[in-house]
Amino acid sequence: METEVMVAGSIDGSMYQGWFNTEGYLLRLPLLECWVVSKLHMLIDAVTESYNKYFFGDVGREIYDFFWGDFADWYIEASKATIYHSGDDSVALVAQTVLLYIFEHILKLLHPFMPFVTEELWQALPNRREALIISSWPQTSLPRSTDLVKRFENLQALTRAVRNARAEYSVEPAKRITASIVGSEEVIQYISEEKEVLALLSKLDFDNIHFADSPPEDAKQSVHLIASEGLEAYLPLADMVDISAEVQCLSKRLSKMQTEYEGLKARLNSPKKTKVSLLWMSAIHIYPRHERIQKHTIL
Repeated sequence: METEVMVAGSIDGSMYQGWFNTEGYLLRLPLLECWVVSKLHMLIDAVTESYNKYFFGDVGREIYDFFWGDFADWYIEASKATIYHSGDDSVALVAQTVLLYIFEHILKLLHPFMPFVTEELWQALPNRREALIISSWPQTSLPRSTDLVKRFENLQALTRAVRNARAEYSVEPAKRITASIVGSEEVIQYISEEKEVLALLSKLDFDNIHFADSPPEDAKQSVHLIASEGLEAYLPLADMVDISAEVQCLSKRLSKMQTEYEGLKARLNSPKKTKVSLLWMSAIHIYPRHERIQKHTIL
């Protein structure tokens, strides 16, 4: 990849400033990097407009949502697959360069709110030639790809669906499970390219993630997830739960409920209890609500 070769030349931030400003280079980035850079460029436009309108509350919310949600929760976690597990130094350098690019711009956007903290962090970055307070404001109307953003959002939806299923079935956090991903040819093509990221974020068994355009043979014995339109997943129940342990647990619950049922049934069949119950039911129908309240108050 041409962008990878260029990024490999430097990680100090001195060479890449113009790269992300060009749509051609942006579209050559991997899906993960193209998504987060596009989201940053959208954020810059939104924050600049809010600052110009003195909507400082909106500024804080917009930066927080991006920094905490998109950058920290998703990009930093997903980039670990690229940095530590790709086995390709040039690919890892792409992720490192994007991390630096994003962090620099977050500091610039936050500087009016937090001048001292952001300045200290800025000076800790490599090769700072000027103070943050006199650096230029981020350029607006930078390129972004809404199509690739939607693609990554599909991957996010799939990851959330798998995570929710794991939580619902109380799957151990460290356990890797099998998955069959089903979708159209176009969707499967770009989702399969992010197989390592999907496995990392969803705790799936990398060697047992299967991609197809139709449900697997064991679909009836699997948990069926609909991530988004045209993208589904099947998780085998055998991987999700210990069948014998689950049967034993459900048998105990059934036995307990049966015991409670028999006890309630015996109480209802007691002549004394039945008489009292009938008297109360009659009182409810005979006396208006306010009279019942008054009667209980007197009693």
